[in-house]
Amino acid sequence: MKKYLIPIILMAFISTNSFCQTKRALIIAIGHYPTPEKNGWMELSSLNDVPLVQTALEKQNFATKNIWKLLDNQATKAGIEKELDRLIDSSRAGDIVVIHVSSHGEQIEDDNVNEEKDGLDECIVPYGAVWSTDKSIFSKIQSGYLRDDVFGEKITKLRNKLGSKGDILVSLDACHSGSGTRGGGTAKSRGSLAPLVSPNFTKKIGAKDPAGVFKDNNGTTLSKDAATYVVISGAQAQEKNFECLDDEGNQVGSLSYALSTAFTTLDTNTTYRTLFAMIEDVMREKAPQQKPVLEGDGIDRKLFGGKYITQKAYLPIDWAHSNEDTIYLNTGTVTGVTLNSIIGFYPSGTADPNGIEPIQKGKVVIATNFTSAVKLDKKNEDFLKKAPWAFVLETSYGSTTIKIGLDSLDEKSAKSVRDALKEYKLAEINPNCELYFGKSSSGDGWALKYANSGTIFEDNLDISKEADIKKTLKRYDRYRYLRDLRFTEKGLSAKVELVFLNDKKKIDLAKMKERTKFGRLELQKDDTVYLKIKNTGDKKLYVNIVDIQPDGIINRVLPNRKLTNIKGLPAPILPENCYVEKRDSMMNTDMMIIISEPYGEEIFKVFLSSQQLDLEDILAGNSDENSRNRGGTLNNLAKIFKDSEVKPNGSRGANPTISTTQDGTIFSLNFAINPKKE
Repeated sequence: MKKYLIPIILMAFISTNSFCQTKRALIIAIGHYPTPEKNGWMELSSLNDVPLVQTALEKQNFATKNIWKLLDNQATKAGIEKELDRLIDSSRAGDIVVIHVSSHGEQIEDDNVNEEKDGLDECIVPYGAVWSTDKSIFSKIQSGYLRDDVFGEKITKLRNKLGSKGDILVSLDACHSGSGTRGGGTAKSRGSLAPLVSPNFTKKIGAKDPAGVFKDNNGTTLSKDAATYVVISGAQAQEKNFECLDDEGNQVGSLSYALSTAFTTLDTNTTYRTLFAMIEDVMREKAPQQKPVLEGDGIDRKLFGGKYITQKAYLPIDWAHSNEDTIYLNTGTVTGVTLNSIIGFYPSGTADPNGIEPIQKGKVVIATNFTSAVKLDKKNEDFLKKAPWAFVLETSYGSTTIKIGLDSLDEKSAKSVRDALKEYKLAEINPNCELYFGKSSSGDGWALKYANSGTIFEDNLDISKEADIKKTLKRYDRYRYLRDLRFTEKGLSAKVELVFLNDKKKIDLAKMKERTKFGRLELQKDDTVYLKIKNTGDKKLYVNIVDIQPDGIINRVLPNRKLTNIKGLPAPILPENCYVEKRDSMMNTDMMIIISEPYGEEIFKVFLSSQQLDLEDILAGNSDENSRNRGGTLNNLAKIFKDSEVKPNGSRGANPTISTTQDGTIFSLNFAINPKKE
């Protein structure tokens, strides 16, 4: 893509919120469907989602007594409706309500004439619902499903009860249709059966439902003072929603995993749109074959009405199992305690470890979702008597190998790849892979493809050339590494947008709405868009942005010394031009971004720092001396960016960790690039 200069414009940003709310939640999880061989619905791992979601909510001060659970045989259609009614009756004006559903999903013939463009309702599959290919019994079995419009009716009543100061978040870890993946895969799909229809059903050819998977059109009148609502679904109505593996190797819902991860890594100024962007980031890693959906009228409202609680740096210690050699923590990867991270121990009562020498340090040697183990640098028999507090000093990233599948290759080609990668530290031949070699889409050659989706990362790859294989894997690893980076410094946040402008150089709201599908901006080749950056935090910031293409190519965006304006004249963006004072914005209506190929899911990776930062030289391969800030010390974010480089033998240039006591916020702006519609 071509990128042009963006100077500074001032804008005020003020937000206040100060009212009392009760936080309530309902978790519905159905994993053990009865008699799958008879009723058609196979078992899921939905019950594994419950502790993920519950723990994340409890960290947001949802009292355990206010988190209701409806599991397995409790969650019949009647049981779900009864519990929703009880939730409505118990809620009060101004409350915050979260409803999470982990189950199968299904499409079923619409029972209201012409309500659905595709003629199909989206449904939750309750316990006891029956699926059959026998269309003659449709009228008998259809009543066992919870349709989207019935669910929407309940949500409308709840919105009226909560009023304008209330908040509703609904998360649906289910799906409603879709096609298979390579080899059938090992991941369970939450709703993979054909739509349930009557003998008289006529499919509306080519019709797609633009409203996603949730309907709020119903018979209950919506109050003018009703609460806003947000619905996040794990997949679009035309897609399957797959389970994934959590950090302990358990199968869980991909949305449940992403939701629990996002809740523990966001800043206080986050909105539901920001939450969704974080969920997209996690699911791109865990379930790249599906696209989550964002719906509702409260998308740009602050999360939980402004009552979102940032994750505290203090880590709880499991004293009962700790010893002078190893300290066990009652927290894990969902709070950023990843394998090889560095933990510092400080005197109890330490509010901020920054600038204080720890009494002991150690490295994380075991990390699961909710527990971890830290091997101390030095044994200390008196250490536990001091009852220290633990803080993450450095979070580790990018230490895993790339698992490569060869089962699609012929014997000679497979041997060639094995020989090429035998001593290469970056790659591992493993049938449980993330990438595999498959047939090229254009010719008789080979392509490197994503195992979960079958989409191509690199096409026309000559696997007889060892250098080409390694070069492609290095590019993929850096892409994966930068794609998955997420880090937040308190008070350092921004809203970054790509926007269309109208003839009057104002944001074209109508076109923005038209091109935003399911919460995601969808651009087309030759589109002209503009970059708008708004400082939403409590600190001044410098912003750096890199563009990560779906084929792994990484381009500079900000700063950028090689840019030209619309007349072809030099218009460089220097690091000092990328400064935004708190509550200000930057945009230039005379400079533009022209969208070009490749097509697919694109990422703008945004790096925020309190000090002046310049990632452009590192990206261009220049020396560290040209990538240092004015103080002469390599910036924290510059270090983590440089650590994304891979050496010829497949190892990294340094231990890829990021210090939590220095400046830094990293997040993604996600969008899609599609061919131009004629």
